[in-house]
Amino acid sequence: MKITDQTGRTAGNVSRIPPISSLRFVLAMWVVMGHLGIPFLQEQQRGPLLWALRAFRNNAFNGPAAVMVFFVISGFCIHFPNRKELSVRSWKLYYARRYVRILIPMAAALALAVPLRMRFGLFNGSILWSLVCEEIYYFLYPSLLFLRDRIGWRNLMTLAWVLALLTALTNPTARHYPSFGPALTWLLGLPCWLLGCRLAERLEGFQSKAVSSAQIWCWRSSAYVLSVTVSALDFHTPLTAPWMLDAFAVFAAFWLEREIRYYHATGHLPPFENLGEASYSIYLTHTHGFAFLFLFGFSSRLSPSAAWLAQMVLCLSFAGAFYWLIERPSHRFARRVGKQPARVRVESSAALYASEPSTSGGDMLQTESAD
Repeated sequence: MKITDQTGRTAGNVSRIPPISSLRFVLAMWVVMGHLGIPFLQEQQRGPLLWALRAFRNNAFNGPAAVMVFFVISGFCIHFPNRKELSVRSWKLYYARRYVRILIPMAAALALAVPLRMRFGLFNGSILWSLVCEEIYYFLYPSLLFLRDRIGWRNLMTLAWVLALLTALTNPTARHYPSFGPALTWLLGLPCWLLGCRLAERLEGFQSKAVSSAQIWCWRSSAYVLSVTVSALDFHTPLTAPWMLDAFAVFAAFWLEREIRYYHATGHLPPFENLGEASYSIYLTHTHGFAFLFLFGFSSRLSPSAAWLAQMVLCLSFAGAFYWLIERPSHRFARRVGKQPARVRVESSAALYASEPSTSGGDMLQTESAD
């Protein structure tokens, strides 16, 4: 597969597969908007037009749907460098990099939540639920490769979908995706993560099929409309998030394939590639930025629009500082920990979810020469 650098030229030592990083940034911001909302029509409306606009406002940013796309991206980025083979030596380095890369920023975010008086647990009522699922997928990944080699992708995917269905049936009326707790929620999301792995194995086969601008915008529009529909169904019908979001992930996998094909054919650089490097920090700490406003009582002194703007500024400022001071150094440390001499390798930055955050994360894919 031909991989290009940020200008579209073939890169010798550092490159990325567009638009993975840009999508991670968009998804992370999607989660932020899902939590922050839009500062208008917050009260009940009587007129049919205003009622419809308020209904759209309430479903405009489906954070859990963004997390499902993160799961797909995460599976893609983790599996791409290992789709041919994962040796014993490689998986030891793989574990070292993954857990250093993810757990140092997570521990820092948990520690910072204490002085901000935040409820920031690892699962229930927390944005970290998707990250807990990701950690389980990372841990099980070598075993999943073993199963793939023994029973094939079709049987492995079938098994994952059956386990997800059985998980949903343990609490069929649950309204929230992480309602099944840390013991079972990862099973519900496993097919989504494996969809990304399967996509990585098919990359060379589909990259030659060009996608036009009209087609890609049709896919993007469809993804948005479907996310809004899933949110509305979750609120107003028995088709709740645990039943609908895995189906949305199937669509997301096809959409991601077309995004890669589109940018491969055009050679264009997606607009948010560099910002995508901070998507994990945005997902992980965006609620910390919100907490500043409430801790010092500023939210009660501001109008709704001013409070919304202040929260957004604080969110992005806190995430930016967190990235430069904590995530970026931990990423560099993870590279040193997992360094393999005298070979070229592919690395993915941890996905992050913005889980509901993006929580989960989608990783940036990079190739780099060992230094």
